[in-house]
Amino acid sequence: DGDGSNRVRLLPNDSVDFSVVACGTGDDVIVGRVLEDNAPNVWRLNTGTGELKQLTFGKDIEKGSCTPDGRWVVYNEAEPADGVSRILKVSIDGGEPVELARGTAFSPPVSLNGKLLAYGKTSGQGAGATTKIVVQRLDDGRIEKEIGLSPIFDWEDLGWTPDSRALTLVHHTTDAVQTVYML
Repeated sequence: DGDGSNRVRLLPNDSVDFSVVACGTGDDVIVGRVLEDNAPNVWRLNTGTGELKQLTFGKDIEKGSCTPDGRWVVYNEAEPADGVSRILKVSIDGGEPVELARGTAFSPPVSLNGKLLAYGKTSGQGAGATTKIVVQRLDDGRIEKEIGLSPIFDWEDLGWTPDSRALTLVHHTTDAVQTVYML
């Protein structure tokens, strides 16, 4: 219940679950689960029926982001067999994933209006590396904007503002200080 009473454990036999995210307007959530194979993957969980369905089958897929209509789960595959990080989407019902982009080290968030996807991308290595945040249209893959960042700008937790007009991120500075930015 909304006040915290009448709690029901949905995954009673799991020892490692994380990143629960509502998906659409129904009873579905997506959850990262680590099972006996020690490979985190994303699953759909219907909170009303308890039905579980594995959606990803990678080596280290910890969380995903749902489209507002609840039809798609967008996620990052950081350790594929060929070593090229990809951003993919898969139907909430499972099936073959569709590649959307390449490059990111975290789960790329879908905007709350369902039109855009944001992700980090690093090109090059060492002192010549460049880092940027890419904003891409979800429907046709067109790049809307690229925001350049310093390669030493240590950041994570990319997200969207409620109106889908700006991005938020957490910047790690010195002395364990964290700052939230809006871009």
